[in-house]
Amino acid sequence: MSELESLKNWYAYNAVARRGYFETLAKLPAAELTKDRGASFPTMLDILGHSLGGTSMWIQRMSVVFGEPFEDYNGPEPDSLDDLRKFEAYTDGLVDRFFSQGRKSDLDQEFLVKALPPWWPQDHMRSVRNTLYHVVEHELQHRGELNALLWQINIDPPILSWDEFEERSARTFSGKAGAKAPAPRKR
Repeated sequence: MSELESLKNWYAYNAVARRGYFETLAKLPAAELTKDRGASFPTMLDILGHSLGGTSMWIQRMSVVFGEPFEDYNGPEPDSLDDLRKFEAYTDGLVDRFFSQGRKSDLDQEFLVKALPPWWPQDHMRSVRNTLYHVVEHELQHRGELNALLWQINIDPPILSWDEFEERSARTFSGKAGAKAPAPRKR
C-alpha cells in the first residue's frame, strides 16, 4: 500500500468513527450538547465542529496544489447537530475529491498558509504530507476529548478500533471516505 493510500484509509477511518459520535450525540438532550464543559472548545458540539472545520480548512488550503482551490462551504453555520451533519457531508466530499485527484508526488508539494493570529502570526509554507498527518492527529485528539466528556456524563463513547474498521471495511465498506458504513459498536 502506498503512503497516499494509507493516508486515504486514515481519513476513511476517521469518517466512519465520526459517524458513531453523531449517533451518540443525537441521543443526548440538547442541554448536554450545548453545556460549557471547560474543554478545548466550550461544548461537545463546538468540539465536533472545530474538528470538522480543521479537516475542511486544511483540505481546502492544500487543494491549491491542484490549481484552483476547492470551494468554500456554502451552508448554514454549524450551530446544531443537523447543521454539523451538513458540514460533515461537505467535508467528506472535499476529502474524497482531494484523494481522488491526489498523486504520490503531491505529498512532497508545499503550499502557502496565510497568517491567522493567534495560531500562526505570519505566512509560512507547509507540506501536504505533514498537513495530512496533522489533520488525522487533530481529529483523533478531539475525539479523545469527546470520549472523556462522554465518560464524565456516564455515556459510553462509540470507540472504533482500527481492527474493527478493517474488518467492517473488508465486509461492507468500500474504503471510500464518504461511503456509508455501519456505526461503531458500543463498548
